[in-house]
Amino acid sequence: MARIWPLYFWDAPYRPLFLAAAVWAFACIAWWPLGVSLGLPEPRFAPVVLWHVHELIFGFFGVAIAGYLLTALPSWVGSPPERGVFLKALALLWVLSRLSMAVADWFPPVILPIMNSLFFGLLAGWILRRTLSVRAYSKALFGGMSLAMGVADVMFMLVAREGDIADSLDIARACLIGLALLVAVVGTRLVPALTESWRQHSGSPPGRTRSSHLRVAAISALALALIATLIGQEGLAHAALVMSAGLLGLVMAGWQSLSTRANPLVAGLHLAFFWLPISLALKGGLWFLAPSYPLAAAIHALTIGAVSGLIMAISGRAACHGSGPQLRANAWLSLAIALIWITTCVRLASPLAAGRETEVETVAAAFWCAAWVSFLIGFQSALTGPIRRPVLSGKKPGLDLSTVQDGR
Repeated sequence: MARIWPLYFWDAPYRPLFLAAAVWAFACIAWWPLGVSLGLPEPRFAPVVLWHVHELIFGFFGVAIAGYLLTALPSWVGSPPERGVFLKALALLWVLSRLSMAVADWFPPVILPIMNSLFFGLLAGWILRRTLSVRAYSKALFGGMSLAMGVADVMFMLVAREGDIADSLDIARACLIGLALLVAVVGTRLVPALTESWRQHSGSPPGRTRSSHLRVAAISALALALIATLIGQEGLAHAALVMSAGLLGLVMAGWQSLSTRANPLVAGLHLAFFWLPISLALKGGLWFLAPSYPLAAAIHALTIGAVSGLIMAISGRAACHGSGPQLRANAWLSLAIALIWITTCVRLASPLAAGRETEVETVAAAFWCAAWVSFLIGFQSALTGPIRRPVLSGKKPGLDLSTVQDGR
């Protein structure tokens, strides 16, 4: 008997988790600053800028990362997709975390950090259990990363509830460098792999490859930046960011990104990753220069351009299975990828609009919301029908594993 849609929905992690990420990406910006400027009440976590930072890093980015890791997990451990009760429990914890932050002043200070740590705790425990049981030790590091995000979330909440805004933002900045490291580790493998898969299926000549030593050096410099940030060595941290930016630029130079413009889905990966070396160069370089451009604004090259752009380009692949071997973005997904790029440019331009910064930021927020609405429309086809895996593979797009989805 065919499984009805509400049950089918929980048969693969990319469905509830990528959907949650896209909905919250839209909703949290539609609420603040857009909705509040139109008269909606503010989130009950003060100051509201910390709510904004928390919900993007631990809410939006957190659930999107969970969707990616749990979608990849079956190929790491050789099992069917994660589904059912576990996914429902994980999604419920994430929803409760968002609700608790929205009405934060209703809870005693000790409750809020606990509620916000449960999602990452369950995610980390599940990944560690599954990977360590098959001795996939290198993949278990992603479980450790999930646990680290949970610890950072608790620290952020505790410090913020004590009223220490500066230290809260310092924790957020360290998390962002950690996210940049994750993007570098995953992206420098994923983007060229998916690009070469597209070239192979389209009959295009293979791209040039750069030495893996460049990739290792770029990631090492970024890891050094994270360590230096955690121990308070700001000068070393920002110098390492600049070094990593240069090395990542050299890595990306071998990808022949301009040749991907024929396929918006593949081009979206390159367009998003482009912002990673740009963001690292801005964040690292501006620290050494006169403050002619605010560092807080430069961070949006990473958060909007690189991280959010890659989340959109990678998760959107789940809605791009067709009748042939090539994955192609539908019109709505292509529009979403273009809009997120425009959002990044507009947001980075806001500090340059003397006297009009607020208006430009509002325009950027509107573009952001439009991008995620467009994504949600284009993502609908990923939410129904038989499960198709590997959704994010660069080797065998379109493999149908619906026959094994009930294997456990």
